[in-house]
Amino acid sequence: MLPPALTYFREVALSGSIRRAAEHLSIAPSAISRQISKLEADLQATVFDRRGRRLSLTPAGELLLAYSERSTADFETLRESLQQIAGLQAGQVKIGSVEGMVTYFLSRYLATFDKRFPGVKVIVSVVGSRAVLELLRDGEVDLALAFGLPTRHPFREHARLEQPLCVIVAAGHPLASRRSVSFKALADQRVALPDRTFQIRSLIDGIAAKTKTPLVHIIETNTLEMAKGVVRNSELLTFLPRYAALREIANGELCAVPLQERDLAHTSISLITLPSRQLSPAARKLLETFKAGMARHG
Repeated sequence: MLPPALTYFREVALSGSIRRAAEHLSIAPSAISRQISKLEADLQATVFDRRGRRLSLTPAGELLLAYSERSTADFETLRESLQQIAGLQAGQVKIGSVEGMVTYFLSRYLATFDKRFPGVKVIVSVVGSRAVLELLRDGEVDLALAFGLPTRHPFREHARLEQPLCVIVAAGHPLASRRSVSFKALADQRVALPDRTFQIRSLIDGIAAKTKTPLVHIIETNTLEMAKGVVRNSELLTFLPRYAALREIANGELCAVPLQERDLAHTSISLITLPSRQLSPAARKLLETFKAGMARHG
C-alpha cells in the first residue's frame, strides 16, 4: 500500500492530468496538488514538467514512478504471503505461454494445481514466443513458458522440455512416411507459417536463408490451430514441435516428420522467471508443479 502522496503522484503520472486523477480518486484537485508539492519538497526534486495543461514526467519523476510500481507489486506479494501464513488458500498467479503448450501441458497441470489449491486464481496469456518474453520482462506475468529461448537472456531458467521442430503434414501427404527430412528437400513446398510473433518463424526464415531453400508462402497466421487446420485439410505443410500437434497425430490426422538440421532438432520449451521478481507462495507452488511436469514429460 502506497502513502497518499505517492498514490496521488502515481495516478497523475498514469493519467497525465491532475483533473483526471482527481476524478478517478474522487478527491479535490487541490488536495492532489498540495500532496505533490509536498512530495517534491521532501524529495528536493521536480517530478513533473508543467507545460500547458498536460503534465509529463521529469527524469526524477520516471524514477519515482518505477519505484511506486515496484512497491505496489511488493505489497501484493507480501499480502499473498501473509494469507498463506494464515492458512488461507488464496492468491493469484499470472502465466505467459506459447500456444503449443496449452492443450496437453497447461490444461493438464493447471487442473492438477486447481485440485490442490482451489482458492488460487490463475490468469493465462497465450501469445507468441517474443511476446511471452516481453510480458515477463515487463512484469506482466509471474512465470512463462517460452519456445526457443536465446542463448543469452536475462531470465532464470527452471526447467526445459526438448521440443525438436518437425515438418507437420496431413496423413496422406507424400512426406508423411518419411522418418526424417532435410530442410533443403523442402524447396518450393507450399507452406502455412506462423507469423513473426512466433520464434518458430524466426528459425524457419533463418534456416531458409542459410540453406538458400525457397518456400512458397501460401498462408500466414497468428495461431497454430489455424496452421494445423489448414495442413490437415490440404497438401500444405507447416513447422511445429511434435508436442504442439499431439492430439491430431494421435487421431491419425497429422504426421510429424523430424527435421535433420541441428539448429531445428535441438529446440526446446523453457520454464522461466525474472530473477529480480520475488514470487508469491502461490506462484512458487505453480512453478514447482510445472517443473515436476516437465521433468516427467522430458
